[in-house]
Parts: sequence; structure tokens; C-alpha cells
Amino acid sequence: EGNCYVPFWMMQNLMLEEGGVLSVKNVSLPKATFVKFKPQSSDFLDISNPRAVLEKQLRAFSCVTVGDQICLPYNNKRFYLEVQDVK
Repeated sequence: EGNCYVPFWMMQNLMLEEGGVLSVKNVSLPKATFVKFKPQSSDFLDISNPRAVLEKQLRAFSCVTVGDQICLPYNNKRFYLEVQDVK
């Protein structure tokens, strides 16, 4: 119907190519109280304060789903984390 302009980092998280088709739906979700992540590389644990980096970067996400793989850019690197559990 219309156009949706998506930031590049979100396109990476959604595994979209430029000009790709995206279906958008508005829903209400319960607020999560717990999320468990699995880093896809041990390099993430070499960050001096990974918890602070994670908390700051996650502010850009309005929701996550089990099985999602999210990309966290930090210090000119991209760290990928898999969402393993959400409560």
C-alpha cells in the first residue's frame, strides 16, 4: 500500500535487502521482564562491560522474539546475539 523507510541496522536484523518487501502489523505486546541471549561469538565477552553495552543497544528494540538474531554495533564491530528465552 505505502512505503516504509527502515534504518539500515533494522534491515540487517530483519535480513532484508534494499528494496525488499516488508509486511507491517500493529499489535500490543506484554512487557518482558527477562531476556536470555546467546552470543554468536565469544568476542562479545571481551567487551569491558558487556551488560552496559547490551542495555544501551537494546533501547533501539521495541520487541524481541525467541529465535531472533540481533546485531549490536559497538567499537566498529558487529556482535550478533541469539534470543534464547523471553519472559
